[in-house]
Amino acid sequence: MFAYALLVCLPMLAFSQPDLLATQEFDRFDVDLDGNIEPREVQQYFRRYDTNGDNEISRQEYRVEVESHHIHNQEVQRVLLRFFDEIDFNNDGILDQSDFNKFFANADANQNNLVNENEFTTYFHQLTGGPVVGPAVG
Repeated sequence: MFAYALLVCLPMLAFSQPDLLATQEFDRFDVDLDGNIEPREVQQYFRRYDTNGDNEISRQEYRVEVESHHIHNQEVQRVLLRFFDEIDFNNDGILDQSDFNKFFANADANQNNLVNENEFTTYFHQLTGGPVVGPAVG
């Protein structure tokens, strides 16, 4: 019986992990925890990862931060590094404010100058190749 329950639950666990990761990343952006990401919060996120204060986030700076938060999960590290690569819109190996501005504009599906969790999760999965799980809500 336990083995059957485990077989039934494993696929759900596999698909819920990407949404958990998207939610965690959304929460890192949503500094004031109001359920929306605003442009100023994107700037705060940017400054958090720009550890040397040069107004750029190198892939190395980002990788160090990702590895420190997800030290034992190489799959999550891989997904988040893919996220970095995808929002590096000019492919120069560095994220700058223009990359984050474009990321925000692309994620803001309804163009209301706010990115809610659904918009973020949908765009995050488009970028990283993960599935969108659960109902779409506005």
